[in-house]
Amino acid sequence: MVHSCRRRHRGQLLSEAPEEEEAEQPQKTTKVSHKKTWVVVAAVAVAAILVALGLNRGWLTLPSGNAGQSPQESGPNTSPQILSLTTATDRIEPLALTAISCEAADPDGDDLAYTWSASGGEIIGEGADVEWLPPDIEGLYRVFVVVDDGREGADEASLALRVRANRPPEILVMQSEVGGDNDWVVPGASVYVRCETEDLDGDALAYVWSTSAGEIFGQGPAVIWIAPNMLGMQRVTVAVQDAYGGVAERSVPITVNAAEPPAIFGFNLTALDTDMFRPYGDSWRIFRERSCSIEVRVDDPEGLYTYEWSAELGTITADGPNAVWVAPVSPKGWVNIMVRVSDRHGNESSAAVRIYVETCPSCMQ
Repeated sequence: MVHSCRRRHRGQLLSEAPEEEEAEQPQKTTKVSHKKTWVVVAAVAVAAILVALGLNRGWLTLPSGNAGQSPQESGPNTSPQILSLTTATDRIEPLALTAISCEAADPDGDDLAYTWSASGGEIIGEGADVEWLPPDIEGLYRVFVVVDDGREGADEASLALRVRANRPPEILVMQSEVGGDNDWVVPGASVYVRCETEDLDGDALAYVWSTSAGEIFGQGPAVIWIAPNMLGMQRVTVAVQDAYGGVAERSVPITVNAAEPPAIFGFNLTALDTDMFRPYGDSWRIFRERSCSIEVRVDDPEGLYTYEWSAELGTITADGPNAVWVAPVSPKGWVNIMVRVSDRHGNESSAAVRIYVETCPSCMQ
């Protein structure tokens, strides 16, 4: 009995021992938990200090509230704005390609689409820069563009364009200081040459001078020509140009002689079987395929001079100082008819008459 009681007593002791150990463990756990807490707090403090330092020195940036959002999701849309709509030239001829540019901006930075149209003609290309092919009829047209940002924001503009054929300049008069178109000088002589021009469009004109021999000094509508040492007929030519491709050209012949050549006093012109021939400034105008007679006036009582006739266009038949010229069918424009008169010593003079060939009957009224 005593033995068994002891066993129970020992059993009770054995069963109570774990309870004592369990009672002590919370104290150990509490100590470990406090240490971990201080470590976490220290780590967070260090991280906060590093973040603050990084933000202060620009190593780090805070994400915005719109991070990860597309422009469409970031806020209300602002429509694009067309800043300018321009063309490369203010003079547009029928069927002449013309560059047109649209400058636009979008406050949201959206990609922009351009939709072009025109009241006449054809738009070629796409995007902000296109070309417009105008119709073949003169008139006032309008080109339209719509700029779209793809988010229901758009702006539109239009440009009025006038299609009009350019009228080239005209040379009304061209003379040298020694008198009209029947000039001669000795080698090395200085000759003042001038022209008078007109441009119905009011365009600024440029003058380009050239010569078959000798030298030219100066610019603009008047220059100085220095005759060469070579004897014979020379040409001084001027090309007058506007800024839109219109060109007029005219020459004056000047003969270089060692002695006085035959004197040419001008021309007599008469229409042949037509009333569509008339004076035009210091020149003449004739309708296509019509003819006229031309007589060069010289002092040749003995008939010893030699006459050489030529025409740039049309046909010419000549007999001494008299010639008959038939105007060409086309094109319309100026034709120079030249005559060279030589004496038996080889001295020669030259002169020219200008006739404008017209292809429009109403223009002869």
